[in-house]
Amino acid sequence: MSCLRLFLSCLVVISLFGCVSTKTQQQSETQQADVHYKLGASQLQGNNPTLALKEFLLAIENDPNNSKIQAALAQAYQLKKSYQNAEKHYLKALELSDNDPRYQNNLASLYLDMEEWDKAADYFGRASSNLLFVNSYVALTGKGYAYYRKGDNPAALEALQEALAIAPLYAPAHFYKSEIYRNLGQAEIARESLERAIELSPQYVEARYQLAVLLLNEEQLDEAAEEFQAIVKMAPDSEWGVKSAELIKALKNR
Repeated sequence: MSCLRLFLSCLVVISLFGCVSTKTQQQSETQQADVHYKLGASQLQGNNPTLALKEFLLAIENDPNNSKIQAALAQAYQLKKSYQNAEKHYLKALELSDNDPRYQNNLASLYLDMEEWDKAADYFGRASSNLLFVNSYVALTGKGYAYYRKGDNPAALEALQEALAIAPLYAPAHFYKSEIYRNLGQAEIARESLERAIELSPQYVEARYQLAVLLLNEEQLDEAAEEFQAIVKMAPDSEWGVKSAELIKALKNR
């Protein structure tokens, strides 16, 4: 074999080993990213966003073009109230996933936290109109809530009615309808919506609390006290449980 042919043969072998090495490294990085992603997801489920954030940052180092990891990192930032970082990574997840409606819905929920009502309504609308989104009624309910917070009650009711047309048993949509009617001073309709929400979801303590307050305002003190007591029994350490306990004391002192 001539020197030239030997040299070329060596180049081919080196090149092949280089390809194998690169591919192996990529597989290893992807595997490491998956490990850190799963650890981060576990920390999120355990209500520890700080440790989840650490794991997702390690995951993204190994696999920056993974939309699932980008969205999870955004969620961790959102829970840490680092909203600008959360927005950045949700948008990246949308870019990488070709506008996955789940991430549109999640970004919309972030805009609720940021009190960007128009942006929230926009992205909830995009998610709900995407034929690939399984839970469109959830996005429509979010859209209704965004319009409610903006002060556009007609648009809010329209979105919530759309949600209930798809999923009439979805309690949060009934609850937000009650909030709108309560805001409009239509207590009777608000009460009906609250009672329907509680009928569908008996553990819905926020709905029970608002019903109790409504009963209290109507001087139906015994009925209000029963609701407050039920809330304290269900969720004593929650915001609604603490408020209910205070109001029970106030009722006893009347």
